[in-house]
Amino acid sequence: MPQPTDTPKGSPAGTPPGPREPGPASPPQPPPTPASGAGRAAPESGPTTPGATPERATEQTGGPPAQFSRRAVLWAAGGGLASAVVGAVVAEVASRLTSPDQAVRDDRAVEAAKQSAAQQKPPLSVNAYYYDRSDDASVCLFPVPLTGEQRHRLLDLPRTPTTVTDLAATGDGVDTVYPGDQRHPYRLFTRVRLSVVGQWTGPVFVTQIRARVQRRSAPLSGAYVFEGSQGGGEPLKIGFDLDEPDSIARVVTEKLELGAAYVDGHSLTLSPGEPLTVDVQAQTDRSYCEWVIELDVDLGGERRVLTVDDDGRPFRSSSLARNYQERYYAKITGGWGADGPGAFEGRS
Repeated sequence: MPQPTDTPKGSPAGTPPGPREPGPASPPQPPPTPASGAGRAAPESGPTTPGATPERATEQTGGPPAQFSRRAVLWAAGGGLASAVVGAVVAEVASRLTSPDQAVRDDRAVEAAKQSAAQQKPPLSVNAYYYDRSDDASVCLFPVPLTGEQRHRLLDLPRTPTTVTDLAATGDGVDTVYPGDQRHPYRLFTRVRLSVVGQWTGPVFVTQIRARVQRRSAPLSGAYVFEGSQGGGEPLKIGFDLDEPDSIARVVTEKLELGAAYVDGHSLTLSPGEPLTVDVQAQTDRSYCEWVIELDVDLGGERRVLTVDDDGRPFRSSSLARNYQERYYAKITGGWGADGPGAFEGRS
């Protein structure tokens, strides 16, 4: 039985295939008519390379969905990723800022900043100045006799409460307090008030107060101006003896003598922001002294020495000299009197 033979479809059976003859050419087609409602012509496009990818989406009407370029897809993906990262960071920061652990860390940071700022300053803020009471008898001492202008201001002008103080400022004078103690005829006091405020991060313990003499010489003997009082005031509780080699603060007894060290029986502790006023009096029987105050402090185991002076200058004190070139005194009836050279006389 003969085998079937593959024959091309449309060819007579048994006729071998041959070359296909071209058919008649198709007539040219007119250009497409724009759809109703189209307001503009489609943009012209040049020839394209087969297989090329369009750079941007092309507008089509009634055709398949627009295609997006690879660059646009990458930009969209990158923007989404950045938004996700920023959102995650913001959420994490918000979580930390509002969490109890973060609040504790913030409190510790604030406290550490306060301690660091406090440690940049001295543990105590001290303002020191001369302190004379109205009930004290005072002696203003000068290293040389008064000038003609100073004598005129003292003897010819009306007496005022600040006459001696103003005179001392113009003539390098030293204001002192005359105690009138016959047992110590040459002794004079210098009174100083300390206004202290704690500014450390914890309590400050004052373990010692002393006077350190920077310069010592003979008592001032040029002139003195004496102004008495109606009665002696109550003595201060803390005193220095400037004639001692190590002049520590001592308790002033009822007999105006210096007793035990003041800090041995008194606790001086200042908390942060706590104020304290300390009045001290320095005495000398035989010298002119320039001196400063030193405070030994304990800062929880750390020890420091703070130096206190008269706004950058040392405090000044002097005892009475044996004789003076000029002597002046306040009259009970008002005004001032003058004596010639001689020894001190506490009279009015």
